[in-house]
Amino acid sequence: MEIYESLIRWLRVLQLSAPHENVEQLSDGVALAQALNQIAPEMFSESWLGKIKSDVGHNWRLKVSNLKKIIEGVYIYYQDILSLNLSEELRPDAMKIAEKCDGFELGRLLQLILGCAVNCLEKQKYITQIMELEESLQRNIMAALQDIEYVWQGSSPSRNSINAPSLDVKTLQEDRDSLAQKCHETNKKMLILIEEKSVLQQEISKLQTIIERYEHPNLIGDDGTSLGPIQLGSSRYNDLRKVVDSLKDDLLQAETARDDLKMKSTIQEKEISDLQAKIDELHTATAEIAQLKDEIDILKEANDKLKICETQLQTYKKKLEDYNDLKKQIKMLEERSAEYMKQNLDYEEEAKKYAGLKGQVELYKKEIQDLHAKLDFEMGKTMKTEFEHNQLQAKLSAVQREKENLLSERDALREACDELKCGQAAEDSESGRNTMSKELHSNDVRERIERLERENKALREGQGGQTALSQLLDDANQRNDKLRDQLKSANQRIMLLSQNHSEEISSKSNMDIQLKQDLELNEQRSSQIDEAQSQMAQLQAKVANLESALVAKEQELMAADTRYKKCVEKAKEVIKTLDPRAVNEALLLEKPPQQDGSEGSSATGGDASTLTAASSSARAPMGVQEEQLIATAFYRLGMTCQREAVDSRLALLSGPGQSFLSRQRQPAPRKPMNMSFAKK
Repeated sequence: MEIYESLIRWLRVLQLSAPHENVEQLSDGVALAQALNQIAPEMFSESWLGKIKSDVGHNWRLKVSNLKKIIEGVYIYYQDILSLNLSEELRPDAMKIAEKCDGFELGRLLQLILGCAVNCLEKQKYITQIMELEESLQRNIMAALQDIEYVWQGSSPSRNSINAPSLDVKTLQEDRDSLAQKCHETNKKMLILIEEKSVLQQEISKLQTIIERYEHPNLIGDDGTSLGPIQLGSSRYNDLRKVVDSLKDDLLQAETARDDLKMKSTIQEKEISDLQAKIDELHTATAEIAQLKDEIDILKEANDKLKICETQLQTYKKKLEDYNDLKKQIKMLEERSAEYMKQNLDYEEEAKKYAGLKGQVELYKKEIQDLHAKLDFEMGKTMKTEFEHNQLQAKLSAVQREKENLLSERDALREACDELKCGQAAEDSESGRNTMSKELHSNDVRERIERLERENKALREGQGGQTALSQLLDDANQRNDKLRDQLKSANQRIMLLSQNHSEEISSKSNMDIQLKQDLELNEQRSSQIDEAQSQMAQLQAKVANLESALVAKEQELMAADTRYKKCVEKAKEVIKTLDPRAVNEALLLEKPPQQDGSEGSSATGGDASTLTAASSSARAPMGVQEEQLIATAFYRLGMTCQREAVDSRLALLSGPGQSFLSRQRQPAPRKPMNMSFAKK
């Protein structure tokens, strides 16, 4: 699998809305722009995304414009946010991607987008997404990242450098700058010395020409007349001899100055060579520091990778523990499966045994179904019988009431019969008895008694059937009670399950709310951390600026101190060059407190008023003398400065182009008054 294919598969993890399955779908740039908007929304905002045209179709010019905008935005992101300068050689060719759907150029563009994802604010999320991919994809993506990192190491230094090497680099750079300044100054001195050497050589050549002129007797003078031969003892010979001696002295002085300049030039050349060697050493040290920085960056990356590997190792350890638990569970399950296999074999044998009973079971099932149908029919009958039973109960209650009435009437009739029997006399004959019994047992009474006997029989038979119905009723009531109990238990279970379900739903909702709150807190803390880091960077920059300003102010203070000391020394020299009287007065000005002390010690027995008067009279002339001394020193300084300015102008007017004699004719510069005071 090539790198661009693995990068396209990595794009699928980002879940983009635009199609991004192959090179042709990615050639319009819409999916790439959406990926950049998702990776760095602070740089690739919605307004920038609106500039990318989505309805491109097969128009390759629109595709090229979209891809150019994307490439330009990526380069700006690398320069402004990541502070990395990418070379133009790495720029992908938008024409090849749009026209030919070139996978190599698209892979280069996807590599740059991958670099943006790995170095953005949410880089940890994208790195974890990459780590969750397949191993082959991870290898290809890591190879692409390494290519980009090689480019970064060649283009710019690492951003996460350690403070100590950076401080060493700063000191080395300062040393290098100071050495470069010294080299520049020595070069200036060398140029000045070379110019002086050339001037001296010109003067020597002029002097040599003059000597040659004076050595030859038949020469013409300045006025054009022939000078003639030089004779010993003549005034001309003596003058020329004096000139030659002076010229020899000048020559010796020039040669000594030349030798001094040669010595100085050799010393300065040695210093320059030493400084160049130091500069070369500093260059090598800077190169070594750059290598050390690169090694530090590599070690940092290795440390980050080691941390990631440690986290992965911990996760793998947890997975291994889970794997061991799963192994144990698998062993348990295998044992259970073996037991179940044995049971299945037993069940299969029993099933083979009971295969012949399937027909009987089906017959029994049919019979059971018929019995259930009969039971339903009988249940309907029982309902009818219950209804009839209720009606019969109502009739029975009415019959019982009639029976009770009849029994009461019978009892009354019996009592009446007994009374009649008791009231009859013994003398009644049999005929009289028969007539009485016949009267008593009339037809109506007989019919009534027969009817009552029939009803008694019917009631007895009905009571027998009623007992059977009551038993059936009791069975049905028991069944109904059982069904009601089952219904109650089922309803209770349903209520418990619904309560558990509602509690689970509420707990899930609470967990979701807590998760959302935790995520919001995490985002707030990450934003606070970013703000704190930015503030720390600003504070560090401010501290660096303040330190540089403090160093500059310290240098200014040192320069001011040196100037102050020089000014004080000059003032002392000026005061020393004054008149002796002024010096004595200055000494007197320095000594008045001692004199006052001596006077105080001598005049211990004097009055306090005389001491105060003497001190006030001594202080008044001292202030006047100080003012006079300062004024005289100021005027003499002005005179010396004016004389120095006049001398410098005269020196400029007497340039190197003038002759030796014209220089000799010029007036010598006046000496300052310091020399006269020194002689005195």
